[in-house]
Amino acid sequence: MSHTSASLVEEANRLLRHTWTYFVRQLPAGSTTRLPGLLIANGQSALPFMNMAIPTSPITDEADLRARIDMAASHFRKSGVHWLMVISEDVVPDALRHRLTSLCADSGLQYALAMFGMFTDTLVGPVRPLPALDMQVATAPGLREAVGDINAAGYAMPAELFRPVTVLPELWKDMVGIVGLVDDTPVATASVALVDEIAYVALVATHPDHQRKGYAEAVMRRALDESARVWGPRRTVLHATAAGQPVYRRMGYADTIRFDAFAGE
Repeated sequence: MSHTSASLVEEANRLLRHTWTYFVRQLPAGSTTRLPGLLIANGQSALPFMNMAIPTSPITDEADLRARIDMAASHFRKSGVHWLMVISEDVVPDALRHRLTSLCADSGLQYALAMFGMFTDTLVGPVRPLPALDMQVATAPGLREAVGDINAAGYAMPAELFRPVTVLPELWKDMVGIVGLVDDTPVATASVALVDEIAYVALVATHPDHQRKGYAEAVMRRALDESARVWGPRRTVLHATAAGQPVYRRMGYADTIRFDAFAGE
């Protein structure tokens, strides 16, 4: 269990809920629903990341966990979409934490990935020279397609799942994105959304053929610079994968709380 202050843990949970509320409300059929102890952010999207159930209060016991999973499954079953339930470590009682994966599996959910809330008020300087990239603001449709394609490649998922989301002009209403190119080939991307007056970093990815070259850090710093130009300097928050966590720590981000994502269908 994290020993981070309660206010930072609350912020990490709140930003997850509010960011996914922002995302799904930009999708053509997206909406949010409040159920007892759950936020349902249902983009009715082929991309499971855009269909998310998030507990909004502490889970009391096994029966409570099963009830919330059943409510979420029933909701998404009506939409016929794959979805994720993302559970913050702080809402799971100690007695259930080591059994969470097996308990979710008993209710039909398969473990998907770990995510880590992180924040910083001020980035630290690069620990090594950043690579040279042609970095472009993702305003053109082709660059917004590239945001989806690079993320799809990073998650080993079909580009057809991401593209319908990232090409939507509505998604970029309060979000800026950067695509880094090498010899005119898009290789890395990062975006920043304005959520609760905070610069929320999302959609950070490097194509697998171009990883371990510092591209993700370069495009992320450029995306934060662009967001600061548009909205002014902001505190910044993100939810990292295990692969991205070391990169963000080098940039000055501190850990808050762990989240575990479980996939349903």
